Amino acid sequence: MGHNRRNSFWRRWLTKWLIARLRKNSVEIRTYILQLLGKFGDENAFPVILEAVRDPDNTIRGFGISALADFGDNRAIDALIDALEDPEADIRTIAVMALGSFKEEKASNALLSLLNDKENSVRAQAIIALGNLGSVQALPLLKQMIADEPSEWMRRYISQSIREIEGSL
Repeated sequence: MGHNRRNSFWRRWLTKWLIARLRKNSVEIRTYILQLLGKFGDENAFPVILEAVRDPDNTIRGFGISALADFGDNRAIDALIDALEDPEADIRTIAVMALGSFKEEKASNALLSLLNDKENSVRAQAIIALGNLGSVQALPLLKQMIADEPSEWMRRYISQSIREIEGSL
């Protein structure tokens, strides 16, 4: 018991120390700090990570999203869903991958809207995530998409997701 409390003390101390440096450093160092905060999972870091998801810098937003996924707290789902509307395709892609790690119906429902995203990278990750989540709601849409999809790679992703969903029924 004493050992766990000591670890908890040092984790809290290190989290506070990292948070204090988050605003004072370059984008590169801030990304490393966000990665650590996400992995530590200390409750004090959660609001700071949420703030990073709304940062004006694309790199910070992306690492904030990844840190939320690493944090693994279902409270992150709403922020990740909001990130699905980011103007940057890379940020939407990272948000899709992060949401795919949450086995929540709310995440699955949000991903359905991205099946029509104009960026193939976002669409592909949404297809993969829906398959990983076993999203039954996505099944009819995916079956329709496979018939109309001109890209062989996208058809492969769709086919794999259909198999995963049908295998989970």
